[in-house]
Amino acid sequence: MQILIAKHCGFCEGVSRAYKIALEESQKGASIYMLGNLVHNTQVVEKFKSLGAQTVKDLSEIPKNAGGILIISAHGVGPEVYEQVNNLNLKIVDTTCPWVKKAQRIAKQFSDEGRMVIIVGDKGHKEVVGLVGWSGNKAEVIEDIQDIQLLGKIEGIEDIKVGILAQTTQAEENFKQIVAEIKKIAKDVKAENTICGATSKRQDAAKDLAKKVDLMLVIGDKMSANTKRLTELCQKTGTATRQIQTTTELNPDWLKNKEKIGITAGASTPQWVVDEITALLQARVGHGKNNKD
Repeated sequence: MQILIAKHCGFCEGVSRAYKIALEESQKGASIYMLGNLVHNTQVVEKFKSLGAQTVKDLSEIPKNAGGILIISAHGVGPEVYEQVNNLNLKIVDTTCPWVKKAQRIAKQFSDEGRMVIIVGDKGHKEVVGLVGWSGNKAEVIEDIQDIQLLGKIEGIEDIKVGILAQTTQAEENFKQIVAEIKKIAKDVKAENTICGATSKRQDAAKDLAKKVDLMLVIGDKMSANTKRLTELCQKTGTATRQIQTTTELNPDWLKNKEKIGITAGASTPQWVVDEITALLQARVGHGKNNKD
């Protein structure tokens, strides 16, 4: 039995950067507050918790004049957060992914141009919430084609200037389909594909590998949007696909009568988690070939 690992998987550059910065800060001895999860991965969150970092959902949870460091996660935040931090005795360490920063600038640009800002992304996702903030809190969030029906009900939509961007971890196909549909109902549409390059490479590599194997394992946290997307894309190839977060979730029954097992991992999944699951697979199926495909 062969174990094949997707060419692009695991930590992306943005997440790796955020993790490295946060790790360095946590070793300086100052009080560390993380505004939300650094990345959407429980193992990473627990690691920083063990190092003394405290995760807060809102700035109001931080005692006044507490001092220390506030780490802004890789998903980014809206402009109002930076304004609020000015009133606290905290040093800001911003680990926002550069791709997310680019999307934030575009959301603001569209808003400044007087366009209706449309974000193709997951409603409620932290990155998307931040992008809505950069649009002046006026953006419409569309997850899929079905949501476009709501736009059609807006009076005079055909004459409204529209600006469309994407959550950085969106599927390319979904973004392109939505842009094409919106162009059918609005005359002045400006679209910027803000999906990050790492996301596209991971998605393409995962789909290609899924077509070559009997079972696809997607490693990543249930709260990770990009891992969920990888799972959906692999499933669409028709190959049996399972998403797991830890070794405890690996079911031996899935491996029966399988000759080739493919592995990919979300952009927020640490390499040590991929290694643990790969090692367990090798132990259960024998020391089959382990390649980067």
